[in-house]
Amino acid sequence: MSGATTAQQSRPRRTAAAQKQGSIDRLSATTWIDVAVVVVLSAIAVLGFQPAFGHFSFFTAAIGGLVVGTGSAVVCRLFRLSVPLTVTIAVAAYFLFGTPLAMPGSATLVVLPSLDSLAGLVIGAVFGWSDAVTLQAPLEAPPYVAVVPYVAGWLVTLVSVSLAVRWLPRAKGRGAGRAAVLVAGPLALFVAGILLGTVDAYLAAVRGVAFAAIALLWLAWRRTRSASVEVVADPGLLRRRIVGVGSVVLGAVVVGALAGSVLAPPPASRFVLRQEVTPPFDPLDYPSPLAGFRQYTKDLEKTELFTVDGLSSGQVIRLATMDSYDGVVWTVTDPKESSDASGSFELLGSTIPSPPLFTPGSTTKAQIDIKDYSDVWLPTIGYLTTLGFDAYQGTDPSTTVRVNTATGTTAVTSGVKDGLRYTVDATAQKIPSDKALAKVAPARLDLPPVTNVPDIVAAKAEEYAGSATTAIQKLRNLERSLKTLGYLSHGRASDPVPSRAGEGADRMTDLFAKAPMVGDQEQYASAFALMARRLGYPTRVVMGFAPKVVNGQATTVTGNDVTAWDEVAFDGVGWVPFFPTPTKTDAPKNQTTKPKLEPQPQVRQPPPADPKAQDLLTPVKTKDNERKEAKSGFAIPAWAWVVGGIVVIPLLLYFVPLLIVAALKRRRRKRRLTTGPPDRRAAGAWEELADGYDELGLSVPRNATRLQAAGALERQSAEQNLSVPTGGLATIARDVDAAVFDGSEVGSDRVDAVWRASDAAVADARSSAGRLRARLAAFRYRRRAKRAGR
Repeated sequence: MSGATTAQQSRPRRTAAAQKQGSIDRLSATTWIDVAVVVVLSAIAVLGFQPAFGHFSFFTAAIGGLVVGTGSAVVCRLFRLSVPLTVTIAVAAYFLFGTPLAMPGSATLVVLPSLDSLAGLVIGAVFGWSDAVTLQAPLEAPPYVAVVPYVAGWLVTLVSVSLAVRWLPRAKGRGAGRAAVLVAGPLALFVAGILLGTVDAYLAAVRGVAFAAIALLWLAWRRTRSASVEVVADPGLLRRRIVGVGSVVLGAVVVGALAGSVLAPPPASRFVLRQEVTPPFDPLDYPSPLAGFRQYTKDLEKTELFTVDGLSSGQVIRLATMDSYDGVVWTVTDPKESSDASGSFELLGSTIPSPPLFTPGSTTKAQIDIKDYSDVWLPTIGYLTTLGFDAYQGTDPSTTVRVNTATGTTAVTSGVKDGLRYTVDATAQKIPSDKALAKVAPARLDLPPVTNVPDIVAAKAEEYAGSATTAIQKLRNLERSLKTLGYLSHGRASDPVPSRAGEGADRMTDLFAKAPMVGDQEQYASAFALMARRLGYPTRVVMGFAPKVVNGQATTVTGNDVTAWDEVAFDGVGWVPFFPTPTKTDAPKNQTTKPKLEPQPQVRQPPPADPKAQDLLTPVKTKDNERKEAKSGFAIPAWAWVVGGIVVIPLLLYFVPLLIVAALKRRRRKRRLTTGPPDRRAAGAWEELADGYDELGLSVPRNATRLQAAGALERQSAEQNLSVPTGGLATIARDVDAAVFDGSEVGSDRVDAVWRASDAAVADARSSAGRLRARLAAFRYRRRAKRAGR
């Protein structure tokens, strides 16, 4: 006891001498063990990110974050730096080492930070978490998603190790209870790895048992350290404590391992956030691709839509896959009905998993260059395995691409347009022979039922299928009958016979009731699918392009190359294609009936805009002629400039865009509120409301009336728990329509009333959206085109 007392008495003198000499402070052996335990527990926890990333490339970023956070906390404590200065240095180290560890692809000279890497470190720390739960594993794009494990490890170790080296040595009371606080950070990191992962955990039992065993042993050891007087008085008690604690921990490990292997829930029942998050893209907000089939064959017949380099002869290009029919159009299944429906699209990285029902065949690597094609649907070849964007204009498509792996359909919510170039690696479905398929039953899939199908379809299905006994024979009979009895016509002036567009119930009746059958891929693919579904076979309609390919040359795809076909699922094989459209065009003219005229909707022309000319502002030049004398004295050290620059850059990246967007919004609002006649200003109130909801992330329908848009916004607001004003948005839409169209004189008080209602609706929606969503909305800027339609 005397030696310990002497050491305690000499410690203040040694500390004072060290401070006087400016030497490094020392940490006790107990503190170093505490730090080591925190780091080991955190390393076990970050392994939980492996299922989300699918590879160990994230491990460099995760372990790097642990090292940077631990090093910052320990070094600052050794040099006795204050907590604010420690935080500043830790942030500087985060940006300095974050580039080579988390974003090496954006670095300058391999390791030096760049503007892109610094921005990625900020964006990844703030928004990477939401991307990590909406992107489908493995996480590969956008690049800043790798910042998630880096910032998680950095933050947990910075806080936990700082508590271990600063707070815990000075804490009073029993050591085990206080020391347990240090486990909170690694435990939170462990839980984060589970929530951000997939249903397939990475070594869940091993990691859980190791984490619990190390934590229990360390806490038991800390408890014995807190009872140092009792231990010294009775060394035998120390041995009994160690044996007792070791027995308890060993028993817990054995029981936990056995119970975990027996009672572990199946992977499908695991709760992970990505299973609960629905991507914001809803394909039902867009028109059915098949409904616009005639636009390609008529308006875009000779238009060069895109070029493909690497396409082989006989290959088709996929655009969209549809399996739901309501008697009007074929479309995708509502994603709300099923998580694996044809309308469920997910954010993906560059690597795309295989479909659930698929037999791989030949592989293709191709580069596609978009020209005059413009839509959200991305032309692809077969089923994608990798997708990389080489060039684009505007928004980075890697952050807005959505994929449905089951159907092979890909969409880019920011738009597929001129200037986009991308490379795909695709695998085709292997097609067995009909002889082999005769022994295979159709797959049992839960497809949405087709509705409003005319009775003649069922009669023709039985007639065309004939007396065949196998599924493939019946399907081939349907295909052969349509190709033999039908004639091809796109309804162009150059076609021998006219042909009406559409795939609704009336068009199907018209196709089968008249002799001979006349139509194009839109009608024949729809007819085949309805007949096959009537016979009980899982069938879907695919729209795409079938260009003529010249080997060794890039293929130019025009609107005339558009086509549609059908696919039927066979158990254990995949989706087998069928092409029921005939190639004959010389249909007898005297047996066809002139199709009904298709009236075009009348569109009211908008009133002429007469915007006021903007005043030209002439800047005033000033000149300071006073000679300033050089001042000497206090100079800011170089390290302060470096730290300040690293801290200021993220602040500028945050506030400068925010101020610019705010100025644009004020300018937009002022123009709509003050420019033009009163009815135009009243219409501006609705445009401001629509832009406000659009900036909150809601989808405002295009080419819809105000009442239709109001209904859509109200439905989305109810689904997302956003506040809606009393009476709903429909009341505001009616007031605006009345001001624009009823022909009465619109006064300033009427304009002010609709503007107040619009502002109140947007303010209520923004306040109920939450802080994070409101902040994101502050960075978005939308500008809807002027229109006068109702």
